[in-house]
Amino acid sequence: MVNDDLISITPIQERLECPHCAKENIYESCIFQGIHTLVRSRCERCQAGLFQTLRVGHDLLFPMYFDEHGKMLMADDKAIRWLSQPLIKALFQGAKVKVKIKKEILHQKKEAIVLNCLDNCFGHVFFKLWNASVLKKKYTDKSIIVFVPSIMRWLVPDGIDEIWSFEHSFDEIEKHLVGLDDDIKQNLLPRFQKVWMSKAFTHLDLAKVDLKAMLRRDRFDLTKFKAVQPQITFVLREDRFWHRHPFEFFLFKVFVKLGWSKRIFVWRQNHLINRLSALIKSRIDNIRFAATGIGNRSGLLPIIEDKRKVRLTPQDEDDWCKLYARSHIVIGVHGSNMLIPSALSAGFIEILPRHKIRHIAEETLINYNSRYSLFLGRHVDHFASPRLIADHAVSLIRDFPYLFINTEQAI
Repeated sequence: MVNDDLISITPIQERLECPHCAKENIYESCIFQGIHTLVRSRCERCQAGLFQTLRVGHDLLFPMYFDEHGKMLMADDKAIRWLSQPLIKALFQGAKVKVKIKKEILHQKKEAIVLNCLDNCFGHVFFKLWNASVLKKKYTDKSIIVFVPSIMRWLVPDGIDEIWSFEHSFDEIEKHLVGLDDDIKQNLLPRFQKVWMSKAFTHLDLAKVDLKAMLRRDRFDLTKFKAVQPQITFVLREDRFWHRHPFEFFLFKVFVKLGWSKRIFVWRQNHLINRLSALIKSRIDNIRFAATGIGNRSGLLPIIEDKRKVRLTPQDEDDWCKLYARSHIVIGVHGSNMLIPSALSAGFIEILPRHKIRHIAEETLINYNSRYSLFLGRHVDHFASPRLIADHAVSLIRDFPYLFINTEQAI
């Protein structure tokens, strides 16, 4: 029995309704664009040619309809800039690239489920990939086929039947991947009696997800919190910044609008990290510091082990994961790729810009009982001072052992 987490694509069984006259449409074809899968149809009554996105991934939350000339007929206002407009550009305004795929066909069963994790955002790909271990466990009689950017191939869990790694940058994946539609229709669909598409839920319950299968290691062992040397790891990017004052943030927006170099903000952020480290070091003498992230290795104090990279390899990713799993705290700005660090470390401190308050739960992962979640997961304001963040960090390291003893005591 197939549940409502799958959509049949051989054949398409979606109900297609004309947004002009509400008449049910005549299905014409399915189009595999890249991030999106589309259904092309024609209204039996008014003969309008229509496209609609298959309700998969973010298109499940924000479905779109547009006509055969690229005029948007229905889209959610919250998704126009980052979802709808890039799709229209990809299909109708020449934003395209020839697809490049590496295929690993490990096992083949009679029926298949395609999990399309393609996206132009690391976090979106990561969230969609959570479905892989769920599908693998639930549908043991079907081949699970995962589409994933090659840069994130290392996160695909073991035991997946088939992996298509797309050798494109995130910017390219946003475009129309020319040749993908033909490849799927000629070299994937004919190999199976029936093919389904996973709805690729983007907000699965973390308690149901096997992150260890993706990251290949356990998170920090809280029973050893007090026994091991304290470790803080900064997660930094050179396009996500900690702005100490509102005026600094205003200047940053001016620089972005005018296209000026952001090097002064990189320098300023390094200065704030150095000040924060010195304040913590003055109160916890035996603490260790490290920094990860995409960027140049310069500007940090010698007490901070700088592990930043301009380009990443799978070995670099694995080394960083080992570091996160032995970190008492990871500290970073919202948007600086805090998902994996916070999934593996004991706790986190996220510096949260005020315009991102509505997205507060999207950039960190922590799966403890309520008291641990509140104590070990901290969010501070974008304009917080190094001294305030140092107070949080020192309290987290010094005071958690007391909370742990009181929580774990036998009754």
